[in-house]
Amino acid sequence: MRTSFYFGLLLSFMGLMSCSSQPKIQTEAPFTVERPTVEYWVGGREESGTQMRFEARWNPINPSAITLDSIFFRGRVMKAESQETETGFTIMATFIESKPESDMIMHADGRREVGNQPPKPLSPGKAFPFDLGTDEAVISYFEGKASEKRYYKISGVVEKQGRISPGRTKN
Repeated sequence: MRTSFYFGLLLSFMGLMSCSSQPKIQTEAPFTVERPTVEYWVGGREESGTQMRFEARWNPINPSAITLDSIFFRGRVMKAESQETETGFTIMATFIESKPESDMIMHADGRREVGNQPPKPLSPGKAFPFDLGTDEAVISYFEGKASEKRYYKISGVVEKQGRISPGRTKN
C-alpha cells in the first residue's frame, strides 16, 4: 500500500516534469498564409556575409487587429513585418549573418603569427522553441489588445534558388 502511494507520487512528479516547454501552437488563426518562400543571398565580398529572406502572402481578416511579431524558421528567429502591396498584404522577414572581422595574421613564418587569438566559442543562446521540418515555419503574433503572444504553424515553405551578389573589383 505504501509502495503504491510512493509509486503514484513518483509518476505524478514525472508527468509534471515532462510537460513541454514548447509554446502552444494555435490550430486556427485570424489570417491565412499563401505561397511562403525563402531565399538565400550571399554577398560578393567575403565580409558581406549571408542573408535569408522569408516572404509570404498574408490575408488577415482584420489587419488592424493583428500585430505580427516573429517568424521561426530553420533554427532562426526573424522579426516579421507586414507590407501592403497592390495585390494584398505580404509578410517579410530577414535574417542576416555577417562575417565577423578578423585580425588574424597568416604568414609563412610562424613567428609572425604569435599574436593571433584562438576563436571565441559561440555564446549559449536560448534553445529554439519549436521542432519544425525544413518546410515548416511558425508565425508569432498578437491579436487585438491581448498581451498574450500566439503562434501559428505553416507548412509548404518553398526554397527559391539562392542569389550570389557580384563583388566589387579591387583597384
